[in-house]
Amino acid sequence: MRKLYSESKKIGEVEIKNRFVRSATGERIASEDGRVTDELIEFYKVLAEGGVGLIITGVTYVHANGKSIPNQLAIDKDDLIPGLRNLTDVVHKYGENCKIAVQLHHSGRQSMILESPPAPSVVIEPTFNVIPREMTIQDIEDTVEAFAKAARRAKEAGFDVIQLHAAHGYLLSQFLSPYTNKRADGYGGSTENRIKIIEDIYKRSVDMVGKDFPILIKMNVDDFLEGGIKLDESMKIAQKFSEMGFAAIETSSCMWEVILRTKKELGWHPVFNPEARVDINSKEKEAYNLSYAKEIKKVINVPLILVGGIRSLDVIEKILKEEWADFIGLCRPLIREPDLPNKWLKGIGKITCECISCNGCTASLLSGSIRCIQKE
Repeated sequence: MRKLYSESKKIGEVEIKNRFVRSATGERIASEDGRVTDELIEFYKVLAEGGVGLIITGVTYVHANGKSIPNQLAIDKDDLIPGLRNLTDVVHKYGENCKIAVQLHHSGRQSMILESPPAPSVVIEPTFNVIPREMTIQDIEDTVEAFAKAARRAKEAGFDVIQLHAAHGYLLSQFLSPYTNKRADGYGGSTENRIKIIEDIYKRSVDMVGKDFPILIKMNVDDFLEGGIKLDESMKIAQKFSEMGFAAIETSSCMWEVILRTKKELGWHPVFNPEARVDINSKEKEAYNLSYAKEIKKVINVPLILVGGIRSLDVIEKILKEEWADFIGLCRPLIREPDLPNKWLKGIGKITCECISCNGCTASLLSGSIRCIQKE
């Protein structure tokens, strides 16, 4: 019987050995100044050995004014390249043709550590209790250059792919969304204007790394906020990204304003946030971004990576068979079981992962590095 999830597929000119992608998450395992540590290398070595086809690193800041969490990985200086090269070398050595991407990130207004971070506009919400400053044109141009230089460093460090983080209410998502972008210049207003910073970053990055180096993008299909991006506009945005030259699009949803918190034994933790919903305990609740992805898939000509509450192998196989997506993004399941792809590929164990979608791993980031609290 044909197992689509085990088949290889290209992203640009890079062949991914199977359809499993480790979707990005913050880890807080880098040094205080963003350098690769032995613990971070071991974390990714275990993931690579687990059988996933493509690893996307956690959020990696391109400029110090875009750092969002403590001990976040950095790619904003050339002297970081050797450490990043050590990371990619280990993944390539132990991952049996595993590929690795770095997620290029800028927090914008959603920083937990900066007092007055740059943002498209001064939109004040109590998400992180900070008041951002509105970016000047020079700030925008400097940010474009920071992303492009980070792309160049990524290639020099041995990454196979890069991904721009334009989802979940971080800086590029803030530019895309009319909820957070109130600018009256060429970077605000129309959909075309709100895309402009990403188009500038893409073109300048291609100048740095060449047109054959795959650049991916992660975007919101719905902000879930009044005045934010909805599906009709996200389809237009995705189509423009596809035409622009992005090698693949990862679809996600939500911004950090949409956080509801619930008291449980293990403390406060997000019920519904950009990364995850809780209590995915039936197949009907799985793949909660799928209905959006089906529509996005109709208007793009590049591979689509689907992330969000995917827990069962038969659900995965149906998604791939129906061509609703080309790759399956997994995050929390791989925190619980880093070897889950190997289990599924070899027919070992259950077809549903052990992750119970409690979001304890997300809560663990508030006090330290990410981990599955159910394993403790």
